[in-house]
Amino acid sequence: MTMFRRVAVVAAAVMVAFACGGSGGGSSSGTGGNCSKTWKVGLVTDVGKLTDKSFNANSWQGVVDAQNDQSLCVTGKAIESNSKEDYQKNLRLLGDGGYDAVVAVGFNLGADAQTFAKAYPKIKVIMVDSAPDSPAPDNVTGLLFREDQAGFLAGAVAGLYTKTNVIAGVYGLDIPPVHRYRVGYENGAKYANPKVMSLGVYQTPCNCSKDFNDPDFGKARGLDFAGRNADVIFGAGGNTGNGALLAALQKNVACIGVDVDQYVSYPEADPCLLTSAEKHLALAVKTAITQVVKGQFKGGIQTFDASTDGVGISSFHTFDSKLTSDQKAKIDQVAKGLKDGTIKTGAES
Repeated sequence: MTMFRRVAVVAAAVMVAFACGGSGGGSSSGTGGNCSKTWKVGLVTDVGKLTDKSFNANSWQGVVDAQNDQSLCVTGKAIESNSKEDYQKNLRLLGDGGYDAVVAVGFNLGADAQTFAKAYPKIKVIMVDSAPDSPAPDNVTGLLFREDQAGFLAGAVAGLYTKTNVIAGVYGLDIPPVHRYRVGYENGAKYANPKVMSLGVYQTPCNCSKDFNDPDFGKARGLDFAGRNADVIFGAGGNTGNGALLAALQKNVACIGVDVDQYVSYPEADPCLLTSAEKHLALAVKTAITQVVKGQFKGGIQTFDASTDGVGISSFHTFDSKLTSDQKAKIDQVAKGLKDGTIKTGAES
């Protein structure tokens, strides 16, 4: 099994309560008795919620992992956002609460996170999926991922597995990380199988709680694509994408999860999960929190890609026996090419 096919266990460690303004929060503590200082780390979600079983959940898992590391002396809290109007308010709740570091999860929080960072210069701000303006303030770091590489590898799997030569993707909003997933997925499938035709759709933004959180839309689009002969469906958009996985399950076709190994995080879809395109969010978030605690935090951008095991795909689980040894060898070859840079995804800037 290559480094790209590994299981990322996502713990369901979220305890939901309600804060003012209708925002939900989760909290827990992993501090031991030998801490000279307890580091308070807060996290603000985008509208996809902690229950999305992928992006927000795994980012929060990074805080949980930091809490569980007794050497770090971290305690954490999560606040959920219901709309974009909640972002600044929720960040400031943490800023006024004496937090040492705040994790802003999602591309759409980027502008608000930078405004917050200017108002609270002593707080370290960790932006997930968003890059700070250049030059970056000393207290802001952006965690970016090569979603196109994870998507390319998942697309190669889809291209090799498909029997109909039609694959599909149901995506969240057309923002850069989601766009990179789609470009990588479609190009990876074509790289592995030139006969492949790709279908796909983005969710139309409503600037409301349904952004990345509309499983009914995702399922309807997934059913449509299955009806158009797609036998592999990629769900890449939080709970919206999860609806597409359920459509694949209903139509008895294969599906591909996103961000984490959804075979672990979303067992309802296990029978159709061929693999998942992974960004190792928990690893990245914990890394940034560790930098805060150890005085190694620097403003700027940290990129997680194939060369550092920052992205990849999960194990094939029950589909392992349905892929031939030749197909697996081809997938490993693609993984190696992405790692050493000899294979390009077509999404490189």
